[in-house]
Amino acid sequence: MDEDAFFLGWLARDCRFQISVHFAPNTRIGYRVARRVLVSRKDEPALNMWLSTKGVNARILKDPDLIRQLIRILAPVKEHVADIANMRKMIRLMDYKGRAPTHAQIEDIIRMIDESAD
Repeated sequence: MDEDAFFLGWLARDCRFQISVHFAPNTRIGYRVARRVLVSRKDEPALNMWLSTKGVNARILKDPDLIRQLIRILAPVKEHVADIANMRKMIRLMDYKGRAPTHAQIEDIIRMIDESAD
């Protein structure tokens, strides 16, 4: 079995995408959007080592560039990603710039997060 295929399968099964909107009274609009990806639930040295060869050196990703890199790594096996719904939401939200959001943008993000939470 190809080593990359093994680790891609592992990553597709364990990776979790999280998007949330938080109350932030010190910001202009009063909210901030948080994006993070948990590469694995536990510290997995073998998976972390393989990911480091692909340019991802953390288990919890918050940097948009690292999140984009991880999404590119998962692209060949995206139909097997366990958290595909949240991965699609993350892809839609990657172009969001948090500097000067409007209330309408924040409402759209909250609706997007809640649309499949039922």
